[in-house]
Amino acid sequence: MNRPSTGSSHASDLMALTIGALGALCIWYATTHAPAPALQTSINSTLPQEGELRWFDTNRWINERAFTTPSATTPTPTVLLIHGLDEPGGIWDDTAPALDHAGYQVIRFDYPNDQAIHASSEGLHTAFTRLAEQGVTNLSIVAHSMGGLIARDTLTHPDMGNSTGQIASITINKLILAGTPNEGSPLAKLRAIGDLRERVYKWIASDDLDPTIFTTLSDDGDGQAGVDLLPESDFLIALNSRPMPGSVKTTCIVARIVDPLTTAANPKLDQAANTLGDGVVSVESATLDSCTDIVHLTANHRSMLRTIILEEGWRSMVGSADAPEPQAIQIILDRLSSD
Repeated sequence: MNRPSTGSSHASDLMALTIGALGALCIWYATTHAPAPALQTSINSTLPQEGELRWFDTNRWINERAFTTPSATTPTPTVLLIHGLDEPGGIWDDTAPALDHAGYQVIRFDYPNDQAIHASSEGLHTAFTRLAEQGVTNLSIVAHSMGGLIARDTLTHPDMGNSTGQIASITINKLILAGTPNEGSPLAKLRAIGDLRERVYKWIASDDLDPTIFTTLSDDGDGQAGVDLLPESDFLIALNSRPMPGSVKTTCIVARIVDPLTTAANPKLDQAANTLGDGVVSVESATLDSCTDIVHLTANHRSMLRTIILEEGWRSMVGSADAPEPQAIQIILDRLSSD
């Protein structure tokens, strides 16, 4: 009688142990390194369909009602940050302080990210109207992932920017797209994973670990964004048929998980790595056809802008030095300061 092999059993046990350890590390780090109260307010609040603006001030985010317009005699260059799909709130944790330190007025646009992308674009247009009323005359946009599609839609749609280079009378100086799926992403079909990540983060940051966060779906939109993000969607076909304004200097930051040096000698493997791209968006999709300033780096979809939580947790546990600054941040600072 043959004895059953224990090899696969041991492998399964090892895999379960590894996943359990990584999960415990995530929970430990997230619960012992909770977001600042101002950030908690943002990610826990129910956002109106038109979205909200928040200003970065002294290492915290303040809402629009608490913001005091700077003196017109000392104008400060303004940067507007736009997050992507299923974003729990931390993607700008490294970028905003860096921009603030460099002397920029930093504003972020938050919106119900599961609603139709065009609905979010309309909300962004409304936000620009409010900014114009507060005296903002020009700014630059830094957008991550789907946020870049919202920016492009607002800039080019005939009912909004109409490819003039202005939105609600505000001149757009530069547009920096980081990991934007200009041609869509097949992984939009799997966006339930990203939605779960968003809700886990909100749950950890909530008062008393509020379990209703996992059952409250209405504050995030109706799921249309996932449809709009699929390749060849009606939204993307219409968006990509409209020209980008030539007056707006556009940069595409394109990340790839696999270092190109490791696949350069194998064309098939290199193509596979390009298709994988940053793990969410392929290299081809992240490269806007009309963009001439394309910067390639080795990172994943989030680590290009934000130190990943596992690395932070591991370094904290072992007493190692802080992780290096995400690569895209210096690129953003360079492009914003260039003529």
